[in-house]
Amino acid sequence: MTRLFLALLVLFSINVHAQQYTRTILGDSVNKSTKLKAERFKTMWDGKIKGKRYYNETFILGKVNDESYYLRYDQYADQFEAKRQQEQEAQNLERELSKVVTYDSLNYFFLPYYYKNKKQFNVGYLNLLLNLDTLKIYGKNEVTFRPATFSPTTIEIGFPPRYIHRKLFFVQRMEETPIQISKRKLNKLFETLPLEPVELKSDFLN
Repeated sequence: MTRLFLALLVLFSINVHAQQYTRTILGDSVNKSTKLKAERFKTMWDGKIKGKRYYNETFILGKVNDESYYLRYDQYADQFEAKRQQEQEAQNLERELSKVVTYDSLNYFFLPYYYKNKKQFNVGYLNLLLNLDTLKIYGKNEVTFRPATFSPTTIEIGFPPRYIHRKLFFVQRMEETPIQISKRKLNKLFETLPLEPVELKSDFLN
């Protein structure tokens, strides 16, 4: 009976040590994998958010209605920052329908607008590209933020936090609310219009 008890005790001890050893091996493997992912992530991200939040980091001279200001456009917040003199501290410009912001040779209007098929409504800045009285074409550099994503394995690639840019176009007929239009449909629309080359702010379309 004593021998049987000792044999069972030895087997139990061996099993416990085996489990501990397995957990140690698995833990080391997980730690090495996590460390490797972290090192790979650091090599592709220097601690900064990729992409541009501002249209231009520098304040440039522009106008709000007929008054001169130094302006900077935060595309992510869809907000103009303004100051009278370069050495002054900037303030967010009040977003009002009555204010027209002239910035980098374009006129920006704070307007309500629809995304495609009128499925989503928003209010923000649109820059006027073409004005034919009964038809207006607007553009918008829209910026959204996407947080960092870690790869689930060391083979797959993760991504650093980044600002995602997309160029949108909107068409307004008469006094209707502007609605988003694809670039393909916009090009077809241009083919039907008697346009002079100087009438369109073509740089935005590139």
